[in-house]
Amino acid sequence: MTITETLFGGLFAVAILFMAARRLGLSYYWSAILGGALPFLTFLGWSMATTGLGGDVLAIHLVVYMAGAAVLGVFGNMQSKKEPMHWAPKLLIAFFVVLTLFMAAFVSIATNGLPDSVAQLIMPNAHNQATHTRFPGAVPHDRNHLYEPHLQRLEQQRNLGWQVELKGFDAIKENTPAQVQIVAKDKQGAPIEGAKVTLDLWRMANSADDRKVEMTEKSAGAYATELNLGDAGNWIVEIYVERGQDSYLVQQPLTVVE
Repeated sequence: MTITETLFGGLFAVAILFMAARRLGLSYYWSAILGGALPFLTFLGWSMATTGLGGDVLAIHLVVYMAGAAVLGVFGNMQSKKEPMHWAPKLLIAFFVVLTLFMAAFVSIATNGLPDSVAQLIMPNAHNQATHTRFPGAVPHDRNHLYEPHLQRLEQQRNLGWQVELKGFDAIKENTPAQVQIVAKDKQGAPIEGAKVTLDLWRMANSADDRKVEMTEKSAGAYATELNLGDAGNWIVEIYVERGQDSYLVQQPLTVVE
């Protein structure tokens, strides 16, 4: 479910529970507490069992549900007493309603990106290529510390002397199945048989498209698989070849064409 569905669906549940509690004879205060707490606890349980949403999303839902319940309680109580509401509380409620809508919009854009029609209006011309507006993923602050292990790996691979030849990676079209193959040989030129070969594919524009694929050995030292990649653009492919205690890594850019 999207955040829009959980927010407004939850508000609908708040209203239903509030009215049900009032019919059961509960006060406006306890009806508001029950109406706001039960939908949030239900959403929290669903989140923990399925997606494991972050604290920011949970906080937004908590505020929206409890604020909605509070508004129902305040308005209902004042209406029952025939008391007019001062303009200041009305202004405060309107402010939080607008703030909630903006927060929901920002989280929705970060999660799902802008609608295509809106992106075409406000984003730069992408020359008929797909435009990604969603959050591309977090980058560790100490990523540069990985450089030293990278140099150690290069030295290990030079001593190992394996050779990996890539076939079919230069002819991949978007949304079109393509057969790719690698041929692995050891230092003496003999085929490397019985290895575990894995492809790590990184989508430069959108980490949500990243994937991992295992290749199958078709003949001595030859491993193949089928790739079906989505949007055209730049990717990074890493080929891991592992046999016993030895491992070999090849990394190269990959361009998916339209």
